[in-house]
Amino acid sequence: MCDRSYVALIPARGGSKGIENKNIVDVAGRPLIAHSIEAAQQSESIDDVVVSTDSQEIADTAVECGATVPYLRPDELATDEAPTEPVIRHALEHESADKWTHVVLLQPTSPLRTADDIENAIMTFEESNGTSLVSVYEDHSYRWEKHPDGAVRKNYNDDRKRRQDKSPEYVENGAIYITASPAFLATESLQAGKTVLYTMPEKRSVDVDTHFDLWLVRKLIPRLNEQEKTK
Repeated sequence: MCDRSYVALIPARGGSKGIENKNIVDVAGRPLIAHSIEAAQQSESIDDVVVSTDSQEIADTAVECGATVPYLRPDELATDEAPTEPVIRHALEHESADKWTHVVLLQPTSPLRTADDIENAIMTFEESNGTSLVSVYEDHSYRWEKHPDGAVRKNYNDDRKRRQDKSPEYVENGAIYITASPAFLATESLQAGKTVLYTMPEKRSVDVDTHFDLWLVRKLIPRLNEQEKTK
């Protein structure tokens, strides 16, 4: 991988309607964003850890945690409606064209994602000859869709089996995205070209969006850390 350079890009805007100051709220004694910064720092394949934010408070917190914050994101890229893709382009355009050949997008709302997950995702990406990667978890549920004349089955017909015997579907968990910089800049799509999947355990796939999610990760982190110690 000597000809490749990976930047861990952590997008963290200041505004949050559901949970005030969500990206720096306390989770297990540290700001939420610190968990993603630390996981990126512990990943041997990551060359730089960069936080993109519009908030000086988040920027100061990120720097204290060891990340780089080379600029404050403009207001138009920090609204509720602003998509992630222009934020990635903005980050890439602040660097020389060949500094980062690949972007590893790590949302700060996935604090249970580990350095091993990042390393294994990059390994999966490298071995696949893919252009992009999305982290997922397996799902064996049976799904329905509402219609005015009655609900219809979404992912099975008359072949209902036990859940453990059902072929899995894969749910995007928001924890890790990898994209080749040239392909992204050409398409502005995180899933440009050949997309491969990296499967994570569902228990590490919590995305903090609600107060219940926040309560859950606060409960899970000490337990998961204890499990790691006893391995």
